[in-house]
Amino acid sequence: MKRIEETLSEEEWWNAESRLVWWQFLGLSEGAVQALEDMAHQIQCSSNLMESFRALHEQTAHRGEWHFDWSPLSFNPVIEAQLEDGTSLFYLLVCLSALPHTLQAYQRRGISMDTFAETMADISFYVEWYAQKYGHWGFEHFPWIARHLSGRLISLGRLQFMLLPFPGKVLALRHRFHHQVILLADPDQPLRADGYAVGAGNPDLPVPTEEVWYPQRQENENGWKGHPISPQGYALKVPAFFTRDTWEIALQHGDWVLDVHIPRGKNLDLEECRDSLQRAVAFFPRHFPENPFRGVYCHTWMFTPQLQHLLRPDSHILRFQREFYLYPHPGSAGFLLEFVFGSREYPGNDAPRDTSLRRAVLDWLSHGHELFDLPGVFLSSPQEWGEQTHRKGWLAFVTEQ
Repeated sequence: MKRIEETLSEEEWWNAESRLVWWQFLGLSEGAVQALEDMAHQIQCSSNLMESFRALHEQTAHRGEWHFDWSPLSFNPVIEAQLEDGTSLFYLLVCLSALPHTLQAYQRRGISMDTFAETMADISFYVEWYAQKYGHWGFEHFPWIARHLSGRLISLGRLQFMLLPFPGKVLALRHRFHHQVILLADPDQPLRADGYAVGAGNPDLPVPTEEVWYPQRQENENGWKGHPISPQGYALKVPAFFTRDTWEIALQHGDWVLDVHIPRGKNLDLEECRDSLQRAVAFFPRHFPENPFRGVYCHTWMFTPQLQHLLRPDSHILRFQREFYLYPHPGSAGFLLEFVFGSREYPGNDAPRDTSLRRAVLDWLSHGHELFDLPGVFLSSPQEWGEQTHRKGWLAFVTEQ
């Protein structure tokens, strides 16, 4: 059997023995391997499929033009007409043909083979997940594995990380002496009377004009004036002033952050999350020194504030949520519904009630309550993970006012 290092050339990808090395490396099941090999044979026997394959391989593996948008990947109708139910396997094989290039990118940055294997293990999970969901082999998580194969996303224990410019337009200030953090609201984000974003929950539900307000944010040589945000994700209507001799900018729009992703299939153990953060804080400066980061960012269905009413206070999801400082965003119920029920559509009367979370969500919605997701930041050290430092800091701030 060949070693992976012997399979890195373009020609080797069309050698069945070389592909088998990769299938075994990924841990694909016998059924998945057979389905992929059948597709490879079909491609090699068709000149137009091979031409399309090589063009897409050039586009992704060589030019880095991956489908990063979270919308479903659009299939070429000509390929779809020829392959029908096998079309997604064609596109999956195109993606996987980038694996040798991904490994070479890891090697250039000095990233270990163990980390490469840990990161790529996600691929086999989603291949098997598709088969369990639909009863046949295929794939649909193309925007997700594009991040793996492009070398953007790295698995480090329980959590996965990507470097990206901070997308939020809130301003984070840190106290110079006791390191408390306060977020100031985005002045361009219209807010409801309760301090959450207009459009949160249901963008089609009108908010009375008299209830909509815009937060202020001003900066001068003495400091910053703005509307503080609660770590639960809503802004206060009363602004406050923060002096430069006491406060400094901790994070602002465009600064590099570590974007956290939480892969499926494992328990959300808080100790394991701390270990991941510690690994990430050491890993990225060593292997990506050109992008020094200033904090950790996450946007997940787990940051749906209404989960405080749906889950036990000691649930791992709520404990994870409370480590982050949430801020206003016009999120929807779709993020949570997709994870809980498999679709972003609101569940009907026949929706399954076979888990405690599903029952809680259905009961909550039946009473007309809203659901929406929020983004959040973690601006403490990994050693403070588990102490809910941002919430403690907020309590201290409110007490001082």
